[in-house]
Amino acid sequence: MRVLILATDIYTRGGIARYTATLAATLGEMIGRKNVEVLALLNTGHSGEGPGSFCVLKAVSGRPTWRAKIGYAAESLRAARKRYDLVICSHVALTPIAALIERWFGTPFWVACHDAEVWERISFAKLAALRRAQFALPVSRFTGEKLREINGISGEKIRVVYNAIPDKFADMLLTGNGNASSSARQASGRRTLLSVGSLARVHEYKGFDTVIRALPRLAVEAPDLIYMIAGKGDNQPRLEALARQLGVRNRITFAGRVSDRELAELYHGCDVFVMPSRASRTNGRWHGEGFGRVYVEAALAGKPVVGSTGGGAAEAVLHEKTGLLVDPASASEVSDALSVLLRNPGLAARMGCEGRQWASQIFSQASLRAGLAEVLREGGHLQ
Repeated sequence: MRVLILATDIYTRGGIARYTATLAATLGEMIGRKNVEVLALLNTGHSGEGPGSFCVLKAVSGRPTWRAKIGYAAESLRAARKRYDLVICSHVALTPIAALIERWFGTPFWVACHDAEVWERISFAKLAALRRAQFALPVSRFTGEKLREINGISGEKIRVVYNAIPDKFADMLLTGNGNASSSARQASGRRTLLSVGSLARVHEYKGFDTVIRALPRLAVEAPDLIYMIAGKGDNQPRLEALARQLGVRNRITFAGRVSDRELAELYHGCDVFVMPSRASRTNGRWHGEGFGRVYVEAALAGKPVVGSTGGGAAEAVLHEKTGLLVDPASASEVSDALSVLLRNPGLAARMGCEGRQWASQIFSQASLRAGLAEVLREGGHLQ
């Protein structure tokens, strides 16, 4: 069996890129590295962490221009002449290309669906192509429900395939190997909250601002408290201004982009992981977290999690077992949940322990292999 994966990108630290790389590597382990080939639109981040058990045919461009997209479509059709057994799109935007391959070469295709790109009515061309797919693979039940309710995709086509944490990074989180980063050392000896994610303005829904609004009240109970944010983006100046306005700027460290090893140390060094991501419709468009693999990463590190009742993020935390779910728009609820965990280290430790066991069982590459094998059998690709 041979598989072609059409990807937006695989080299950056973004959720979709990491999902795609893990999916490709897991398939490569199942059917052989040479049988899984990836064609990526973007080569952004190419100098970072490379692929695992799969082959990269090409990364077409550093920018998603119209010329690059046309070139990518042409490269995809050229690659399809090899007559693959299956094409997988890592994003719904690539679905029309896969549908064209299916029409010309008869190759069935699947489509991974992540978050807001399918939480509202998608374009006619994408929807027509998506309806031709053998399976749609949402990363959460919430996204699967949106596919049915808003875009009319039959439940018979939908198979939820959760994000998996790559074995190598999972081992770092589970074992705690590696040298502490400078940010982790800075946090040493102080009670620490941690958030991880893009600070881009388009990702304001991640809720870093809500955590900052919760800090003044928390600081009264925990004078030694600090808040670490790992990530980078153009919304950082606004967050810094908000922190200064509330008088808590000295409690916040922006760690910027970090390596996997440094990120593992940040998880190990925190007391509570918090990210109250919002899922809402603003100006006619949905924004929100389709799943949130960082909640799972924190759980693997044995940390309790304060997450959100909104969107797919709620599926990455077991309320009152591995963490607490709160109204993501309420700074007081965020503050209350964090206060409970900071005042009750025994409870926090029990939640962290249960979270580690749960995440190891549900979000490992072994679980992903089992899930993919089932879908492959259903599609007639495996006996």
